Amino acid sequence: MRRKEFLFFILILVGLLLIANHHLGYSFGDDIFREIGIPPWTNTEYDSGIHISVIAGLIMLAVGYFGAVKHYQLRFPKIRSRIVLSGIVFVWLFPWVSENLMILFHYNSTTISSVAYSKKGSQCSYQSEEASVEADCSISLINYGKEKSVTVRPYLIRAATMIEFEPMTFTLPPHTRINMGTTFNGRQIDGTGFSGWSREIGIELEVDGKKKRYGAKT
Repeated sequence: MRRKEFLFFILILVGLLLIANHHLGYSFGDDIFREIGIPPWTNTEYDSGIHISVIAGLIMLAVGYFGAVKHYQLRFPKIRSRIVLSGIVFVWLFPWVSENLMILFHYNSTTISSVAYSKKGSQCSYQSEEASVEADCSISLINYGKEKSVTVRPYLIRAATMIEFEPMTFTLPPHTRINMGTTFNGRQIDGTGFSGWSREIGIELEVDGKKKRYGAKT
């Protein structure tokens, strides 16, 4: 019986891991699902539609919560509030914990794996003149290790037009998050006249010829 009761807390923990956003601005459950070969969204092209990983996490949370309350409430009258408060603290601390664990894990790394893009705090506004396009962007990057520079190229998500931006190279301080404001120049491949603003931007990072993309498929 006690082993069964303990499983309810395991369900709560796994549920929290699936729904909690980590330091890159999306749920940790998305990474878990992709790692085991399951798409976290029903629309895999744009990461939209029904958020499967979060729904799975909420179901686990509900089963774990009601099961734990049922078995422990007589012995621990405050079990409801303790579970709720613990869950709030977990979700609040998880981005900070995940970022610092990655820094620890990649502390001496100088490869593409030591650099990451965070969509949290990143956005771009676009303006074109004929076929020439300027993107004024605020981009958040994290250097977990000791990589000294990274080449960055933005690309559009769900755009009705194709635009190719020129890459830019940035110097990175070690073991820190960098929020940069810069302007990327690009060229509209099909048609002319384009303007807009979006937080849903794709980013391509390159270090020593190796590339890594963040965002939906293009």
